[in-house]
Amino acid sequence: MIVTCSHDRNAFVWTNDGTTWKPSLVILRIDRAALDVKWSPDGKKFAVASGSKCVPVCYFEAEHDWWVSKMIKKHKSTVTKVAWHPNSQLLATGSTDFKARVFSTYVRQVDDAQDASTFPAAAFGEQCWETGAHGWVNSVCWSPSGSALAWAGQDSSLSVVDFSGGVEAASPDVLRFRELPMEDLLFCSEKCVVGVGHEMNPLVFSKKGSSWAFERKLELKKEAKKVEAKAGGVAAARALFQNRTDKGQDSAQATDTLDTTHEASICCIKSTCSDRTIRSFTTSGSDGKIAFWEMGELELDMAALGL
Repeated sequence: MIVTCSHDRNAFVWTNDGTTWKPSLVILRIDRAALDVKWSPDGKKFAVASGSKCVPVCYFEAEHDWWVSKMIKKHKSTVTKVAWHPNSQLLATGSTDFKARVFSTYVRQVDDAQDASTFPAAAFGEQCWETGAHGWVNSVCWSPSGSALAWAGQDSSLSVVDFSGGVEAASPDVLRFRELPMEDLLFCSEKCVVGVGHEMNPLVFSKKGSSWAFERKLELKKEAKKVEAKAGGVAAARALFQNRTDKGQDSAQATDTLDTTHEASICCIKSTCSDRTIRSFTTSGSDGKIAFWEMGELELDMAALGL
């Protein structure tokens, strides 16, 4: 099955019958756009981020043959992203109210015995943890083990909190960087986070000791082909105008292509692996491209990154 959501405030679950995909409408009960949707790791539920300051968590009710939504309503502004804990019973959310939160999504009808190894047992919709940020939260992501949570802020920051020592003792490690803000995150290992966004180049962060640091841009700068505009006349004026509007350059001499694979903001990053250590992933952006990345081919210290 595939789940999709849209600004039309609806979600559809698409089921393949062998030849075609058939959609089933899910009533989300929201009055603003649905912005993000994620399946739980066990495939029994999905959660939807919305502009209605709430998160519908949906599960299938076989008795009535429909998808039922239960609402988490403790946000004060638009919910931008959601991320499931590996146990499928906890949900992290990021919001434009400058908060990252963790909620219990335990549903007795579909879940197994409640897992209290990371967070204390709680009823559905109960807030288990909350922290503030200095910018609205663009993305949230759990580590493969579920012991750490990372989120990206619009203020060009990455924050990571480790819950392995207990929820009450957990304190976020906030890292600010000079590059443009990130829109999506992926834990490749317990020591490595890759973020994508307006920089058009994936950013690698690594854990060094007990703190996190910016490692490098994933794609190293390469020599780009130069195109020389003809001196004087209409052609030179047009080239100057195009460089200023398209590339922010004041010179008539410019590159015909950017020195990165993506030529616009990267909006999504997804793992291509099924295990907990991710060595390859894909990115997609506003330029209409999908790029496939192999970490082992990018001159990275794989051992230091836990890969």
